[in-house]
Amino acid sequence: MYIYDSVKKKKLPFEPIVPRKASIYVCGPTVYDDAHLGHARSSLSFDLLVRTLKALRYDVTMVKNFTDIDDKIIKKVQETGQSLEEITTHYIERYLEDMRALGVQENDIEPKATESLEAMESMIQNLIDKDIAYVVNS
Repeated sequence: MYIYDSVKKKKLPFEPIVPRKASIYVCGPTVYDDAHLGHARSSLSFDLLVRTLKALRYDVTMVKNFTDIDDKIIKKVQETGQSLEEITTHYIERYLEDMRALGVQENDIEPKATESLEAMESMIQNLIDKDIAYVVNS
């Protein structure tokens, strides 16, 4: 099997790090509104990849995150008066319903950005400490 490498701009043989295992991480939607065609395209494309790998007898782990904190979500909170959790839970459920309607298989793991805030803050501080990132007051 070959996979297109968008950096090298050519097809390369698929060579997993661990033989017969494939781990896939896909950046999922920012959940402040209903799913759109771009979400469907990404989900269907990766669903096809997962199904193909499984048909080739690979052990596949599929991870797709939900960005559940973002300026657009905060704006929606301010506009509607709903809580962040109410908005994000609603749109995650809607997104999953839409993907099921398209026949997309469930992901193995679906983390939310808010579940990793401490780790993100630590990484950002590490970048600032190394002078490869900076603070902007806005």
